[in-house]
Amino acid sequence: MSIVRKMILGYILLIFIPVVTFGYYYYNKIYDSLSSQFVESRQKILEQAYANMKADLARIDSTQRMLQYNPYVMDYLDGSYASDSESIYAYNRYINPVIMQSLNISPEIEAFRIYVTKPGVLPITDRLLERSELDAQGAGDSRGLLPGQGKWVLPDPGMEAPPLVFYQNIYNPDFTEIIGLLELRVSSELIRKFYRATGGGNWTALLLPPEGMPQGREDILAGLDEASRARLASLDRQPYFMNREVIVNQLYIKELGVRVAVIGKVSEVFRSIRNQELVMVATLAILLALLSLAYYNLASTITKRVLRLARHMRNLNDDNLKQSVSKEDKPGRKDEISFLTDTYNSMLLRMDELINNVHRAELRNKEAAYKVLQAQIKPHFLYNTLETIRMLAESNNDTEVAEISYWFGKLMRYSLSAQEDHTVLSQELETVVFYLNIHKMRLQKRLTYEVDVAMDAGTLSCPRFILQPLVENSIIHGAAVTLRPVHIRIQAVETAEEIRISVADSGIGMPEAQLKQMNARLVNGAELNSGEESGGGVGLYNVSERIKSFYGGDSRLVLESTEGQGTTLTIIIPKGAAEH
Repeated sequence: MSIVRKMILGYILLIFIPVVTFGYYYYNKIYDSLSSQFVESRQKILEQAYANMKADLARIDSTQRMLQYNPYVMDYLDGSYASDSESIYAYNRYINPVIMQSLNISPEIEAFRIYVTKPGVLPITDRLLERSELDAQGAGDSRGLLPGQGKWVLPDPGMEAPPLVFYQNIYNPDFTEIIGLLELRVSSELIRKFYRATGGGNWTALLLPPEGMPQGREDILAGLDEASRARLASLDRQPYFMNREVIVNQLYIKELGVRVAVIGKVSEVFRSIRNQELVMVATLAILLALLSLAYYNLASTITKRVLRLARHMRNLNDDNLKQSVSKEDKPGRKDEISFLTDTYNSMLLRMDELINNVHRAELRNKEAAYKVLQAQIKPHFLYNTLETIRMLAESNNDTEVAEISYWFGKLMRYSLSAQEDHTVLSQELETVVFYLNIHKMRLQKRLTYEVDVAMDAGTLSCPRFILQPLVENSIIHGAAVTLRPVHIRIQAVETAEEIRISVADSGIGMPEAQLKQMNARLVNGAELNSGEESGGGVGLYNVSERIKSFYGGDSRLVLESTEGQGTTLTIIIPKGAAEH
């Protein structure tokens, strides 16, 4: 046998076969290990998503405890109020703030209802209803509730992201009688949030009954093989399983009485590993070809240079990325190892630049997130502070401080929390009443007011803050400049042709010359210059322009005043403009 054949046979027996066999074995072991680690990590992600959803469910069902231990809610549901007026006052004054606080804490709640069980309790709005108005499905789902325990229901489990319904009884203070049934309808965004937390992307989440397969999700089930479908339909509670087609992680959700399965296709999930497999095979073939050509004469040189590179890699850390591998090769050598060394040095420099850029980007992102969070915290902190002041004042029987804190809090929430620049007249009137209450607390007997609404104020859209500047004008130029009592009357009437909203005061009025000047300014739309602003009228001009812009047509603001008798500001809206 020639030396060439011996070298080829020796290379095949000593290098090629051992390297290929070991590479195949090692790849399979790594693949199995990575697969196991991957599905286990996916299971931990699913468990963490479930823990987050449990926290959300616990936060939502804590609404029942807020109601159960609220004495005003107990008195109302127990029928302690003798008249409808007392019931309505208790609801508006004490119960509705508790409900609104619950809705603010849990924005996922779409519908909030309490079905009263005792006769004689006054139903109010769509939140306090008689038990007879509970539908048949709700009656069946809420039957058999144990004391102190609620029940989560999926009314339509076949949906991709079904909404949720929570039922729990409310008992009297002695827990001897059921006086109400709490029903909370939660939007499907809670389930979608849970789905996103399980992975998203190439992963599909699916709610399953404790046994069997759901109806209406054939789009997902059609992509599964028979073995996977059979395992999902069985009572097999194994956390995860994997075959050549799919990876399935599943978890039992005790609160909802269903299972959640997160399904991913192996071809999609391990696509990067498949690509790395091809790269590894190609690299191995190239290296074996190079070794076969330079096996004898380059072995020692290659070994030294590779070891030098490996030592540098082992000593590499974040503090010495800028250090390069020292070059001890002959001048002008341009072989593969020199190429690897140059590329590795370039990679180190590039990595150092990328780390610095990423670090700076993280700092910018954190600063931006902090500013967004700070902007969100400020109004909520103001609301919570005012609510704390009100609660402390009530606990100290200081009703005046409690009421002015409540009114001011309502004004701030109306000012800062709106998402749109328009509202309805009923909300605008309610805000003006809060504003008047605050000034009446300051002016005492010098200020009285009345509100007369002879129309459906809840259906008329209007710009926000069109009445408050008019009332403010009556207080500043009418009540605050005289010591005699001043009466403010707010009236809203509707005729066949128009809607008139007026704010009249019995203050000092204004001279006829000033009245003509102000009316001309309102009619012609002439803006105030800097010299005229000190005499008043900026707020009235702005309200007039907003009315014309919002309603169009012949809508306008009319100013009437008699010196020594008072002033009347009237918003006139033609019927056609109000309807459109």
